Amino acid sequence: MNIASSGADAPEREVLWASVRVGDADPRTLGVHPARENRNGSTLPPYVERDIDAELHRLLTEAELEGGAVLVEGDSTAGKTRAALHALQKALPNRFLFTPAPGQDLRSLSDHLAALPEESREVVWLDDLNRYLSLGEYGLTETTLQSLCHQGAVVMATLRSEYADTYHMSVLENAWGRRNARRHEMHGERDAFVSLLRRFKLVELERVWSPEEVDRASQLDDDLLAEAVAHHGAHGIAEYMAAGPELLRIWRRARRSTARGGYPRGYAVVSAAVDLARTGLLLAPKRDLLERAHVHYTFGIAPLRPESFAQALEWAEHPSLGASGLLVPADEERGCWRAFDYLVEATTNLVPTPVWELALEHASDEDECLAISTNAARAGLHKVAIAAGEPLARSGHPRAMHLVGVWRRGQGREKEAEQWFCKAIDKGNSDAILSLGGLLISQGRMEEAGWWYRMATDNGLAQDLVASLGNSLIFEGRKEEAKRWYRSAADAGFFDAMVGLAFELSDQGRIREAKYWCCKAIDAGRTNAIVSLGFMLNRHGLVEEAESWYRRGADSGVAGAMFNLGHLLVTQGRMEEGEYWYCKAADAGFTSAMVNLGRLLAEKGRVKEAKQWLRKAVDSRADL
Repeated sequence: MNIASSGADAPEREVLWASVRVGDADPRTLGVHPARENRNGSTLPPYVERDIDAELHRLLTEAELEGGAVLVEGDSTAGKTRAALHALQKALPNRFLFTPAPGQDLRSLSDHLAALPEESREVVWLDDLNRYLSLGEYGLTETTLQSLCHQGAVVMATLRSEYADTYHMSVLENAWGRRNARRHEMHGERDAFVSLLRRFKLVELERVWSPEEVDRASQLDDDLLAEAVAHHGAHGIAEYMAAGPELLRIWRRARRSTARGGYPRGYAVVSAAVDLARTGLLLAPKRDLLERAHVHYTFGIAPLRPESFAQALEWAEHPSLGASGLLVPADEERGCWRAFDYLVEATTNLVPTPVWELALEHASDEDECLAISTNAARAGLHKVAIAAGEPLARSGHPRAMHLVGVWRRGQGREKEAEQWFCKAIDKGNSDAILSLGGLLISQGRMEEAGWWYRMATDNGLAQDLVASLGNSLIFEGRKEEAKRWYRSAADAGFFDAMVGLAFELSDQGRIREAKYWCCKAIDAGRTNAIVSLGFMLNRHGLVEEAESWYRRGADSGVAGAMFNLGHLLVTQGRMEEGEYWYCKAADAGFTSAMVNLGRLLAEKGRVKEAKQWLRKAVDSRADL
């Protein structure tokens, strides 16, 4: 599978990436959603100063000196693209703007920038950043981003919150612990994405406008803004003006007879575009793909007297209410279209199996194909996933080998799973070490698992392996085996195993032995074991001793100990002390403390402070 932009004319297109200065860039070309037409005939209302503008300007000014990357994150139609472009045009109006299309080789862009004169500094525009991920070496990787910034470029990107949340989920899983091998199937790739996202300076844009933003909008002389201020309700003003909810209604009402003003085939075409996007297909579908895919949404359409495909496509891309169409042209030649992203975000129905197959057929490279295959597996379409993933695995793709092994184990075909895990390990996939270890332990092959212990140690995964395999046995109800596993690993000096063994002993009421193993880990410098020990002591009614250990950990700067101490004090009615330690833990970045502190303050009637802490809890998810 070749990347879409490969070909003889690719270098010529790369030169055109810098055909316009930032100050002259057309907002429509760069992805700003059109608004409904106002009385002056304009579909671009005046820009309303957003609360994030000053922060964006500061970050861009800093990035201007030596290169850097800035990311605006928010919901669909929150105004991300408009705010990002406005900030660029204020801070860096004279720089040239590079706008690579998804699928073009970003490595060659970096090479192109390196060949420019040293005094030439550029901006790389990556609207909807998710479209540039999962493309393997061709797309945006951490290495490529570093290279672009090293060339002095400012990388400006936008990303919808739903994608950001998906990428950060692997970090949350790591923070809360994985219970079995299946949870490892995508965490390696997602961790890479999260590491990449952390290279960006993040600014989050709320969908619902603040009172100050609404006030600024009301002061501008624009009839559409005035209408949005008066009627936006639960929708953000940008969302109201972009007509996202109205477009959604138009699409859903289109599946009726043409005699009643319907566009039943148009409904099917838009449905196909929406679901192709939901599979994870990054490149906008061309006409032939939409024509093939839409037939899977035409069941029972004949009595509705459907229009022709050409009429359906024309209707779907025609601007509604003077705003965007349901389909948005993705290139200047109008040869491919993508669904208006609000529609994609609002859709939850199951994607038909043939549409998954079409998406896989049109995937731009192996990594995108594997991502789509994994999404299909999560949707319960395991036959589709395996049909796509297995050929990749047989061709030698390491992550595909690992995933096929995970799927085979889920089917109960453990011998085949073991073979695939071994092949993936031979190709350098470290996640497969954890999966194989879990499989061996579940089969009682402790000696072989011990060998993989040493392999995991060499790869820096030993502690993760201990937690994963021990938790896996407990999850399967095999507590005695888990205890043997933990004891063997604890005797070998693995501190996570010491704590795991302590918990198993505590569950049996053997608190003195549990305390011994926790103290052994603490003495070796594992201060987080203090939190576990305090929890066990408290659970056994040894509250004063638990409080003493929590205080010891809190005084050593352990955020988890601060949080647990605060919780213990609050449950005892010692609210002021509890609030103090919740604050200390929250200031240290402990998200659960922020949540509990917010609830405690709300109960005290300090609503404004409560909201601030609860918002910080949401914002801190990327730092877990």
